[in-house]
Amino acid sequence: MSATPHWRSASLWRQLLMPLVGLWVASALVATGVAYWFAGRTTNQSFDRLLSDDAQALAAQLRWHDGQARFVASRETADSLVFDSLLRSHYAVRTEAGRTLVGELDLPLPQPDDPQAARTQQFFNHQADGGLLLRAVALRVRPSTGDEPVWVVVAESETKRRQVTNEIAAAIFLPAGLAGFVIIPLLYYGIRRGLAPTRRISALVAQQGEHDLSPLNVAEVPEELRELVQHTNALLARLKASVDEQRRFVADAAHQLQTPMAGIRLLVGDMRRTQRADPSQPMDAEVLAHLDEVAARGARMVRQLLVYARAEDETVIEDQVFDATQVARQAVQRWQAAADAAGKALQPPPDATHGAAMVRGSPTLLGEVVANLIDNALRYGGPHVAVEMLAKNKRIRIRVSDDGPALDTATRQRMLLPFWRGDHGQPEGSGLGLSIAQRVVERMGGRLTVRIGPGGRGTCIDIDLPHTTHLLT
Repeated sequence: MSATPHWRSASLWRQLLMPLVGLWVASALVATGVAYWFAGRTTNQSFDRLLSDDAQALAAQLRWHDGQARFVASRETADSLVFDSLLRSHYAVRTEAGRTLVGELDLPLPQPDDPQAARTQQFFNHQADGGLLLRAVALRVRPSTGDEPVWVVVAESETKRRQVTNEIAAAIFLPAGLAGFVIIPLLYYGIRRGLAPTRRISALVAQQGEHDLSPLNVAEVPEELRELVQHTNALLARLKASVDEQRRFVADAAHQLQTPMAGIRLLVGDMRRTQRADPSQPMDAEVLAHLDEVAARGARMVRQLLVYARAEDETVIEDQVFDATQVARQAVQRWQAAADAAGKALQPPPDATHGAAMVRGSPTLLGEVVANLIDNALRYGGPHVAVEMLAKNKRIRIRVSDDGPALDTATRQRMLLPFWRGDHGQPEGSGLGLSIAQRVVERMGGRLTVRIGPGGRGTCIDIDLPHTTHLLT
């Protein structure tokens, strides 16, 4: 692919000026060419009429006596009749039999279109000796059938026609060329002036600073740029909301990590004091177990924070077409042992027909989402947990449900907030699982919803993803 020319990518005013100047130059050239053609055509027609008038004037001096033609005027009179102040004209009056009555021009005579016509006039070009190109008119005169036919021929050089045509074209082209010295600066000035609002908007954005995400003032923005500024303001609003959310997330993450870190420091401090008091005393097994539990909780929170950050970054998410049923079944297999240990029943989804549950996105992250939902259902739900696969209206739905106590509306809404944990009295959770699941599903073009299970019992979480049949190339 060829690179964009520098003049097109350099600045907007050049992109506007160059086409306008090019259009004006092209229009001037076309107009000049057309004017030159019309000038030549008009000049030729005018000079042809003058040649015809000269021939008619010479023909008026012809007389016939007993059918024999003669030229009644003198040679000087004939010269004056075809006189031209620009270039000398050439003429000859001679009978069709070849007898010259006056003049010295020797040109091959054209054959008349109608031999019976009394008068026939024809224009033609002839290249004389020395390369001189002549334009000639031949007038055949024969008053009656008994009179001798006479040809009156008048010719002139094409040089003066070209000279007059060039003078007319110059009279047209020179003003147009001089106008360019006025038009191009006016175009330049007009475009620069018209683009002044863009420079003011750029200066306004630069003045806001890197931490100022307030909307730009559109009061004095031209109508053509108002939509752009409005879209920019909408982008700034979304960016501000994202920055505020990230700040809250960082603050919440620091607050959540502070608890396990403080616990670790407290337990380590107790162990160090005990060790200093009695170096021979073995480590307290209960303290070590508590320390391991706190460290595991901190490690789990850090791991979930990494998954959360990965779900936010679209550049690291896999992009492939895969079978959602297989991903869900693999997640169930991973948690089957934990379900058996907890004395709960975990029902896997049935095998689907090949291609019936194909979705696009990251199978790794979707597997983490399903596994997290199963983990929550096993920890906080009822004794029966089911994973189902449904297909409807070109959508694939993965449903994880349990038969535990139903949750109220406010609790279901807060479940998707980062770091929110319910009043279940279990300290293991970090409050990030469902928030991570929601972001992963949204990145895959889907939707995650929390509702009450069938019969008004338990919790039912649905993952709706668009079904796809197109394989990636």
